Amino acid sequence: MVITKFSKVTLLLVGLLLLLVSNVSPTAGPAQTRAQKSIIIQLLWQNLLKCYSAPEERVTADDEVLLRVELNTHGDLANLPDLMAPPKLSAGERALLREGTIALINCTPVISGGGEKSIYGRFEMVLNRDGLSLANVDAAVGRAEVMPTLDSLEIEEPEPETEEPSVGTTSINTPTGVLATLESETALGLTRSERQEIQRRLVLLDYNTRGVDGVFGKGSRAAIGEWQGSNGIPVSGYLDLNQIAKLREMSQEAYLAWDSRPKRYTDKNGCLREPNGTIIQGRSFNCDLAAASQSLGLSR
Repeated sequence: MVITKFSKVTLLLVGLLLLLVSNVSPTAGPAQTRAQKSIIIQLLWQNLLKCYSAPEERVTADDEVLLRVELNTHGDLANLPDLMAPPKLSAGERALLREGTIALINCTPVISGGGEKSIYGRFEMVLNRDGLSLANVDAAVGRAEVMPTLDSLEIEEPEPETEEPSVGTTSINTPTGVLATLESETALGLTRSERQEIQRRLVLLDYNTRGVDGVFGKGSRAAIGEWQGSNGIPVSGYLDLNQIAKLREMSQEAYLAWDSRPKRYTDKNGCLREPNGTIIQGRSFNCDLAAASQSLGLSR
């Protein structure tokens, strides 16, 4: 009889425990999902570590900074990282905060999947004398609608066309001094590759478009306006045919030099490589493994 009661109590406790676990983690996924999450954390950590430099100031064993970071669906910083701890910074902790913020700015977004996807979500970054580590990572990989970094955008650009885009061969009907409008620009029917070319030419002239993605957002509009203002053209942030022709003329030498540069390429395994054959890390787990093997001299 004692054994029967004990068995009932045991079963009841086991049932309550299972119920508690199911309520705490209702979205717990299979082992594959956990493995994918581990890969995402590893890629995120490796990428940030590439941009993190240990502070030159003396950092003591007690110095530690905890930052909460949120990346939007493009993989960009949604806002400045939140300082969670400590409430008052020492000299060493200020240095840790500075270097950690620089790493976040310079090494996000983290691009994966052949340059088509970015890591987004929330995580905490711990900075101390031992280096950089991540905690409470709740992140995923999604397709980015806009690729925010010039480095990643260069990879995504199509091969140069054999002929000039149609906008370059269209007759010029408006004088440069006329204010261009959204309507006049829309009427040109610019393709995405033509918009990328315009962005690239602006960048080569030192006007920052905040990306060469074929999408004219706030960065591109601001760059167009700055270029217009610097060249005595009525500032609107929009272009007409005459202005595009002038932009091409001004940037042609730099554009031809950029276009003839050695190109990155994708190998038979889908890994992106520098012109010298070095595998570019942070784009897929398999390619990161291949890059590690390459760095050890085990493969080419």
